[in-house]
Formats: sequence, C-alpha cells, structure tokens
Amino acid sequence: MEGLTYKHFLVGAIGAVILFILYRKFVGKKQQGPKPKPREGAAISLGDVQETALIPLAIKANESARKQPRIYDEKAVQIIADLGVDTEKYDKYFSHEGVVARTLLFDEATRELLEKYPEANVVNIGCGFDDRFSRTDNGKCHWYHVDMPDLIELRCRVFGSHERQTCIAGNLVRDDWTKDIPNNRETIIIAEGLFMYFTEEQVKALMAQIKSYFHHGYLLVELMPSFATGNERMHDSVKSTKAHFTFGINDGKEMEKYCDGFTLLRESTFFEAMKRYSWIGWIGDKLFRRIMNRLAIFEFK
Repeated sequence: MEGLTYKHFLVGAIGAVILFILYRKFVGKKQQGPKPKPREGAAISLGDVQETALIPLAIKANESARKQPRIYDEKAVQIIADLGVDTEKYDKYFSHEGVVARTLLFDEATRELLEKYPEANVVNIGCGFDDRFSRTDNGKCHWYHVDMPDLIELRCRVFGSHERQTCIAGNLVRDDWTKDIPNNRETIIIAEGLFMYFTEEQVKALMAQIKSYFHHGYLLVELMPSFATGNERMHDSVKSTKAHFTFGINDGKEMEKYCDGFTLLRESTFFEAMKRYSWIGWIGDKLFRRIMNRLAIFEFK
C-alpha cells in the first residue's frame, strides 16, 4: 500500500464531512433512541489512555438504547448508569459508527476462531470495559482481561467475578503481564483500540513478548493509518481526552517485519461492516477505505 499524504488526509476529511451531513440528514436521526440515564455515581479517576475506554463504553450503551440496535451490550448500559457517566463527551458521530463497525468485525473474527479452537484462551489486552465474552462465549473457552491497575480495579467492581474470566492488572510495555496466563492452549489475543497509543518500538516489543510466551495463536488488532499519528485533536471523541495517537501503519503486512513468526492473514476496514447497514458505509468503502481504521488478523508461531 502506498504511503498516505496530507492530500489524502484533506480529501478524507472533506469526504467524512460530506458523509456526516448525508447520514445525519437521511439516516442518523431516524435511528436515535433515548440515551441511558446515568445515576449519581462515584467520581471516576483514570489515566489519560485509560479514559479512552469510556468512549466505546458510552457508544455501546447508547447504541443499545436505539430502537434497532446493530449491537447490544446490556453490561455497557448498566455500567454507564452505575458509574454515573455522562456519555455526551464520548459519543460522537464518527466514533459511534466506527465503534459499532469495529465491534461487529472483532466479534465475528473471535467467533470464527473459537469455532476452530473451542477451548482456546482468549487474552483481551487493553480490555477496558469490553464485554465481548458475553457476545461470543462458547461455554468452553477462558478469557483473561488485561489492563492498567486503575482500570482493572474499576472493571472488577462493575463486572464481578466469573469462573471462566480472569482480570489481570498489568503494564503491557513490561514483560511480566503474561505470568499469570497459561500458555498450554491455542491463544487468541485481542488488541482493540490499543496499538495507536503505543510507539512503534513498544508495538515491536509487545509482539515479541506475545510470540515468546504464547508460542502459537492469533492476534486480532485494530490498526489506524499513519497519517492519523499525532492528529488526535482531529478525532471527534479522543480530542476530549488527554490521550495521544503515537502509532499508525498503512499496511499490516509491514508488521510481519516487526517480529519473526507473525503472518498477516487478512485486513478488513471498518467500512466493510458499515456498508452492511448503510449506503453511507457503501460510499465510504468505495472512496475512503484507505483512511479508515481496520481489523488485522495475524497468526503467530
């Protein structure tokens, strides 16, 4: 894939505005439902990157409240209410559509791999408040949710315990976060909304740690194009946080060079999910797919 330039960014930005206007006029308002009402809750204190976990949480809660939700996340609705989170700050149009599409693609890929390896260990790194377990569980697999201590503490509080789910407080830029995870089964690593907050060197080190410890498995990772690096102020939801985009890549194939043993199986832009339920997504897939985030699936061995 050729490098993306500022010209691509400008064209994409203009196209995104056009798509936004068209969607809001012909589609969006018809689909909106009442947003979950937050109850009075304790103040939430999270790190800069950890706060971004509230973005997909808010979006999934609000999407679930629509008349015809494309994804339904009962836990997100409950957490938003219990923690007293005001979703207005985090749920913006482009982020909303992106999170819905991303959720659909990651859920489908997870189910596909669990059909092949029903007793696999699923390791959700940078898990936030994700409840993919409830949407994809097959009754046999075990999930390990890994995130920074402040977020894991809050996650444990709102999710409670489960016999096939384990929460692990760990720093992914260190090499000790894997020590409590067994490596005697096929492993499915999920990295959703994570790599863009790492540096390239940190991504390389994390891939090396995954390969060294788990030996064989699959990495499902969200990738953003390189032009987005440093442009978090242009993101409709992330700009409301203090997080920064520090990694982007235009072709997942290039990441095979980061660590021996990783093979890219496929990449799917989020437009591929959007076009199923909206002609706006179909237009985006035809014209702007090069500037859209995507799901990349790697096998490592």
